[in-house]
Amino acid sequence: MKRNIKIILIDIIYFLLITIILILTRITVSGYITQIQSYGGSLNQINVNENITQTQSLLSSLSSLATRAYLLIFLVVPLVIFILYIIFQHISFKREKFSYKKFILISLAPFLTLILALFSFNIYTLILFIIASYLTFISYFYDTKKFSLAFKKIYKLFPMYLLYLILSLLAIGFFYLTYTRIVIDLEFIPIFIFAVIFSILFSLYKTYLIKNLS
Repeated sequence: MKRNIKIILIDIIYFLLITIILILTRITVSGYITQIQSYGGSLNQINVNENITQTQSLLSSLSSLATRAYLLIFLVVPLVIFILYIIFQHISFKREKFSYKKFILISLAPFLTLILALFSFNIYTLILFIIASYLTFISYFYDTKKFSLAFKKIYKLFPMYLLYLILSLLAIGFFYLTYTRIVIDLEFIPIFIFAVIFSILFSLYKTYLIKNLS
């Protein structure tokens, strides 16, 4: 029981931190967009032929802002989320012969495919991410000797993986919706309650999987 409470609290903190990162990212990117729009207005007022130096300076500033926004969204944020995932989720799966190093290596594949999907989002990169994250999900519970079960029992294990993924996304989604509604009187309270409920369900489901699959 104490372990279940510990995992629930860890997961709530984990989801809250991810939500805070997404909120800060949104605010930062919005600031970049505002600056880019202001530079756009300045460009319209400049005679390009007569003010080449000033035009180049503005274009350089625009390029710098766009690059920073791009790196933030597609590199820095996923990397920070990955680090938080390793720190917090390893505690849940921590057991004999399941070190941080092994957990990082196992979790690296879906992280890389997620980055690829963000850079070039299409059905193929999405499928690649799902396959990589499914195999990683299996690796959390089975050692290499039983890894073939990922294919032999895919009819049973893949729905388990999907529920695991969906619950985590719902928890993050509702925590983020709480932020978007927090300025509208008390409308955010039921949304926050749902966020906590999905976070608890995710934790309990993960505990169930660890107990029954490991």
